[in-house]
Amino acid sequence: MSATVRIPAGYVLVTPVHDECELLEELAAVVRAQELRPLKWVIVDDDSADGTAERLAQLARRDRWIEPTVLPRGVESGPARYAEVLAHGFRTAAWLLEAEGLDVPYVANVDADVRPSPQLFAELVARCEGDRSIGIASCRLGTVDDDGGFTPQLEQPCGAPRSGLRLWRRECLEQAAFYPTPHWGSVTSLRARNRGWRTVVYDDLQAEMVRPDAARRGWWYGYRRIGEGAWYVGAHPLSIAMSAVSVSAHARGPEGVALLAGYALAALQRRRRSNDPELLEFYGHALPRRQVSGLVARLSRWTSRR
Repeated sequence: MSATVRIPAGYVLVTPVHDECELLEELAAVVRAQELRPLKWVIVDDDSADGTAERLAQLARRDRWIEPTVLPRGVESGPARYAEVLAHGFRTAAWLLEAEGLDVPYVANVDADVRPSPQLFAELVARCEGDRSIGIASCRLGTVDDDGGFTPQLEQPCGAPRSGLRLWRRECLEQAAFYPTPHWGSVTSLRARNRGWRTVVYDDLQAEMVRPDAARRGWWYGYRRIGEGAWYVGAHPLSIAMSAVSVSAHARGPEGVALLAGYALAALQRRRRSNDPELLEFYGHALPRRQVSGLVARLSRWTSRR
């Protein structure tokens, strides 16, 4: 039996896809151009019906380090679906590394609609190598305007890195990411922090999104699912109301209404809620207190300037 080979500062990449055939070629070009290219790239097809499977097969024939896989049938379609797809990708990546006897210290995930610069993953790895306390590292995600300006995504109320692009230290990934749940981005960050890891968003690093936030299957669907997920994790109604206002103000549209609708519908249908005390304490108590404190501080700064 061959010995495990340690790969210093190496990483594997995971991407979930659903009916995103038209995005794959451009994304593949971006990943190939990375200054620090992944040793393996696991792309998980979530029941696509638009030619995604055929395109993935073409990419794998061209580049042997690309590993397409399919989400097993039987996984329920719900607010935790995205997390289920990613968890399957992470497990597949671990199996591949074990089969080839590779010990890789980092795992990254990137969505099909995110475009990292050629230096981004190399820079994230370098910064994590310099600080062993970092469990999750990311950058600002946003859209590029017609005039070249960058409009960042709305920050999550809990301050967690966005789920669309992350670099994970493997020890942190194994402790926090293999429990699929709605609100995957903020829940995994909470679990990482509670286990002693730092989660970092570097404001000086950016990645472009080629479509608006939560628009993968339409904005109403996307934000409604976020609201349903908020109900599951035990979010306080005040927290949801404040989030809805922030979302609509940021998007300058009715997206916050969809968020509220998803939460209210889940409540009216008395859907199952998590019984995890770690989640209930944070989303039901700590987060709304943090949001109220932040709102009071902003109002205080606004009144002092008048």
